[in-house]
Amino acid sequence: MVLIMRQDQFHFTQNAVNYTWRQLARRAGISFSNGQTGFEGLDIPLFHGSPEHALFTSPGVIVRRSVNENWNTILSAPENSLHWKPVRETLPVGGKVPFGANIPILFWGEGAEDGKAPFAERREDGTIVFNADILSSCFFMLSRLEEIIKKARDNHGRFSAFASTAYRQNFLDIPLVDQYALILREWIKTLKTGWSPVLSQWKIKLSHDIDRPLRYSGPGGYPRALGSALLREHDLARAWSHIIFARRLLSQQQDPYYRSIDELGRISRQFGFASSFYFMAARPGPHQTGYDPASSLLTKCFRDLVRNGHTIGFHPGYSTLNNPAELVAEKEKLEVALGRPVTEGRQHYLRFEVPVTWRHWEQAGLTSDSSMGFADHEGFRCGTCWPYTPFDIEQDRELDLLEVPLTVMDGTLHTYRKMTPAEGKRKILEIARRCAEVGGTFTLLWHNSSFHFEWAPWKQIYIESLHDLASANIGEDQSH
Repeated sequence: MVLIMRQDQFHFTQNAVNYTWRQLARRAGISFSNGQTGFEGLDIPLFHGSPEHALFTSPGVIVRRSVNENWNTILSAPENSLHWKPVRETLPVGGKVPFGANIPILFWGEGAEDGKAPFAERREDGTIVFNADILSSCFFMLSRLEEIIKKARDNHGRFSAFASTAYRQNFLDIPLVDQYALILREWIKTLKTGWSPVLSQWKIKLSHDIDRPLRYSGPGGYPRALGSALLREHDLARAWSHIIFARRLLSQQQDPYYRSIDELGRISRQFGFASSFYFMAARPGPHQTGYDPASSLLTKCFRDLVRNGHTIGFHPGYSTLNNPAELVAEKEKLEVALGRPVTEGRQHYLRFEVPVTWRHWEQAGLTSDSSMGFADHEGFRCGTCWPYTPFDIEQDRELDLLEVPLTVMDGTLHTYRKMTPAEGKRKILEIARRCAEVGGTFTLLWHNSSFHFEWAPWKQIYIESLHDLASANIGEDQSH
């Protein structure tokens, strides 16, 4: 176990400590290919614990370790009870970071719990001491420890954003791990004056979960849709929209959802992006229509997307959660239809169990997941927008899998958060700006169904957002 659990106390193993140093090193711009911590190439000694116990022969970095009980205390802390520091007070003299305002301290080191000590300070011998326990804070977020401890789930078996420490303490919209790493980078510069960090350019990842490739599935699709609109929903406007579409349905290739797959690809290319399209191979069920990826309609779709430089990935069905056999069976079915392996994807409904689902993906031969976002709130579920390798707490090891955190989903903005299209666009650009500041990856999920019917006004918002993202017209930070 990475964390020894005894009477609600949690203890780091050395594997977990080294893992967290490596995560910080990458984000701080330290170039390394191997090593326990990533700091070996800079010859900087590291210590996580009480400063008086650090035995350094040259100036290094000490992070005060928080007391064990803090791991559990933060989960029950009152809302908005964390101590925040102005970013300028976290930096050395002359240090600069591309973000401002305030930053929260999840854990203070032992002896500094009253919050009166500086975030970090330099001793006379040159050693840097972080009184804020940035290691515990970063591991807490990256490992999703709280999702293992807290058992409450919504009606789809998901951990809700509103149960998270990040939401309750008002930092869900901050890539905290990445910001801590850039603060650390400024302090390292004072130790290694000739060192030039490797600067990361931010990236944009557009992804599309194809839950339904067709709005009107089969010969009875149109009557069923019309009947649903009229009889169940008593929605004349929706019924009329079905009638209009029906006039164009000379073939399934004219289906609005199917046409939108190609349109999403063309819009991406228009602004210089490539998209990842995640297709299913699941059977029909209460939470999925199910479809055959080997149909002639979809095999043509695959060919067209790949020819235009897009990626085909995997969207495991609803019941694959905690069912590795079904996960593998669906993956293999999609690979047969596609004629090549699939390596990346995202869980349907964002159903995910930490760390088990990561492990199942690794075992299935998948190499990149993008499920780590909350369905009910945009933001930084893992405290980061950097793709990273997760840590399996139960097996005390770094997984052979890349997590590309999901930052914004269309359904989050419209369905869960009830935003107007204009509000949704502002939120997309706000979160993208936070990713740009730390050189991370802004990951946007937009479904092929989100151009039609009640979603019609959002189509233009999506196009406008991509235009602004492509031109880096993402505004300035005005929060916190």
